[in-house]
Amino acid sequence: MESLGQKLREAREAHSYSVEQIARDTHISKQYLEALELENFSVLPGDTYVVGFLRNYAEYLGLDPEELVTLYKNIRIQEQPMPMSELLQRPRRRSPSRILLLALLALVLVAAGVFLIVKFLLPRGPVTAAREKPRAVSAEAGYVLKDEAITRWFNQDEAIDVPLGPEQYRIRLTSVGDRLTMRVPGGTVELAVGQDRQVDLDGDGRNDIRLQLNDLDVTASTRRANLSLYKLTKGPGEEAGLAAGQPAAEPEGAAPAAAAPGPGSAAPAASPPAATPLPAEPQAAAPAAIAASGEPQDLQSASTPSPFRLSITFRGYCLLRYLADNDTRDERFFHKGETFALDAKQEVRLWVSNAGALRLSVAGKDVEMGRAGEVVTRTLKWTESQESGGYRLQLLASD
Repeated sequence: MESLGQKLREAREAHSYSVEQIARDTHISKQYLEALELENFSVLPGDTYVVGFLRNYAEYLGLDPEELVTLYKNIRIQEQPMPMSELLQRPRRRSPSRILLLALLALVLVAAGVFLIVKFLLPRGPVTAAREKPRAVSAEAGYVLKDEAITRWFNQDEAIDVPLGPEQYRIRLTSVGDRLTMRVPGGTVELAVGQDRQVDLDGDGRNDIRLQLNDLDVTASTRRANLSLYKLTKGPGEEAGLAAGQPAAEPEGAAPAAAAPGPGSAAPAASPPAATPLPAEPQAAAPAAIAASGEPQDLQSASTPSPFRLSITFRGYCLLRYLADNDTRDERFFHKGETFALDAKQEVRLWVSNAGALRLSVAGKDVEMGRAGEVVTRTLKWTESQESGGYRLQLLASD
């Protein structure tokens, strides 16, 4: 059988990655990464964590996660052979009379069930066939999703109510084990650690919410799951494709937004004209990265406002919305390794679902947006300087 640990180690060495570097990037303990390469699975907390760490490690190395999970399951099967007593035990044979009795009993039960349905449940008048739309939730209390995005632990059997217009729709965590099973309007959803799914809650053909499973805890007395939920909202006049992650059509006459390059590609090479520094206010050299905070951050000074470019590098899953110059807007999900560039003249408003998953670069300065999992709103705009009469390009915390 092909060695699971050998595939991981050879892929890592082929990329010249160190275990320490991968531990920093994936947030998986160095001890656990080394245990996966040595196939020493007893070091890890349990099968659920092994599968989750294995998927994340495989994706980081560019390997097929499902192939490695299958190799791990085959190893576990070989480590737990069937007891000899079960292999030698003959299968018990049922007598023909008992089989016939069970069949007759089942037939009677089916007939009684059909009779009750016809007599009491079916309507007496003509029925028009129609697709049943998902129903809103009952009066039973559940966690109400009031924010655009949240990440938190939910217990098994806990309900999540999602408001959509005048109604609320329910998601219930029905099973927490090696995978998470949820009952949603119209069916069920199963997720493994690291997977995500978009769901249409109200049955209108457009996805309303994105569910991402971050972790599972099956060791506590009450099993629980760490789940991220992102509402897929739409602005007035936007097409239904936006709910599925596609960009909305741009307003007529609006300047086109900068295209988002694919994974691993660089932002467009063209750059806006450089602003002329104010002689009255010489700027000190900026640090390599500016930490975003509640205080305004000065990024550039100029005698008059000029176009500027935002370059964003994504280090993990993130939903980004933006509004440039009160004209061009868009919303989409980005994955680890993707880049994005946007040009603006006066102002850009950014909404970020996972601030620690991206780094923003403006006017040659890198800006950290916030912590991992933090939802933030920031505005980049030219503001007039009362002292000098010139202008400053500032990063502001938005309400």
